[in-house]
Amino acid sequence: MIKNKNYYVYPAVFHFWTDEDGQEQCSVSFPDLPGLITGPGPGATFEEALDAAREGLALHLEGLIEDGDEIPVPVSINKLEYDRNPPEGGAVTVAMVDVVLSLCRNRKTDYSRVNVTLPKWLKELGEEKNINFSKVLREGLIDVLDLQRVERE
Repeated sequence: MIKNKNYYVYPAVFHFWTDEDGQEQCSVSFPDLPGLITGPGPGATFEEALDAAREGLALHLEGLIEDGDEIPVPVSINKLEYDRNPPEGGAVTVAMVDVVLSLCRNRKTDYSRVNVTLPKWLKELGEEKNINFSKVLREGLIDVLDLQRVERE
């Protein structure tokens, strides 16, 4: 078990198949976290499946933390045990899924007002161009903090 932290990485098993209606499907499971199975819905891309896995992982870990349960240590990807047999006509792949819990928490919290100082000419030019200063600051912080992997609002 590991101490609660902000950044987690777990191996996830992605199962892809085509259902009886011809729809491409995907489910994602986490061998280290029994009971956590998620999926993006029919016709999703791998990127959408990865986003669904990231969201499911964040919600599951937040639930463990809120319940006071210990968070399991992720197994090394080369020691991962999972069903390697793909569904009929499908595929199985493993990928590492990471999540920054504070970012997930912040998606559901209120925003705070920040007072910043800019050169007058820069402020005026931004206003002339109808720049959303809050958006520019938020996106700039995401870049500076190297959080680009997380979906922007």
